[in-house]
Amino acid sequence: MKKILVPVDFSPKSEEALKVAANIAKMTGAEIHTIHLIDIPESEIDVTMGRYVPTGPVAIRMFEQTHEQFDEFLDKDFLNGITVYENVLVDNPVEGITEFAEKNDIDAIVIGSHGTTGLEDFFVGSNTEKVVRTSKIPVLVIKEPADKFKIEKVVYASKFTDENIPAFKKLMEFLKIFKPEIHLLRVNTISNFKSTAELEEIMNNFLKKVPEYDCFKKVLYDDYTVQEGIFNYSDRIGADLIALATHGRQGIMHFLSDSIAERIVNKAQKNILTIKMDK
Repeated sequence: MKKILVPVDFSPKSEEALKVAANIAKMTGAEIHTIHLIDIPESEIDVTMGRYVPTGPVAIRMFEQTHEQFDEFLDKDFLNGITVYENVLVDNPVEGITEFAEKNDIDAIVIGSHGTTGLEDFFVGSNTEKVVRTSKIPVLVIKEPADKFKIEKVVYASKFTDENIPAFKKLMEFLKIFKPEIHLLRVNTISNFKSTAELEEIMNNFLKKVPEYDCFKKVLYDDYTVQEGIFNYSDRIGADLIALATHGRQGIMHFLSDSIAERIVNKAQKNILTIKMDK
């Protein structure tokens, strides 16, 4: 890993995300790119000079104030020894984050969250959920305090179809940094019931097509809903992280509705790692 992106709104949750990014950077030697998106009236910018260049006095002052905030925000001991860049852009929050990540070869996005109270402030609910659903690189959503951050037990919940494979490989590239125990979870529900033999065959066929990993544990778990199954099993084993592949506009893991997908991202008490599946 070489580059980590941390979207910033200067709130305590942003600082928690920055701390986690710093921990990962120290493990990998990566540099951190922070980004803050601001909304400026069109009269204050000149799109002919590049992408949203501030020209009006209000816009220029907003940029100055934001850089002043960054000076204080990035003056932290835990960033010592890490290369950190600040970026202030005028753009839509979702498009600004994902486009910056793609154009600058970012390897992972780390976003702070209020945990069970939802994703708020700069990352207003639907905006963060859209980043999670659309990002082509791993997105790590931080729900817990940074001093509790660890990745020793991971639950990867999936349908384990072939379309999951590219996203799964990218997630494994990220997770191999931590060398965790990974529980491959398929939740079996009444509305989408399959026999144990059928599910075992599906998972075995999936694993034949992905890189071998010493600490895979295959888990078939019965529950009333997929969401409850993910939460209940993760709590049962004391998982540190829930990992999911998203399916763009169709919602997390393809077989979840958008409303269930949003509840998982918003209501999970644990940190979440996601990545968008290829079409």
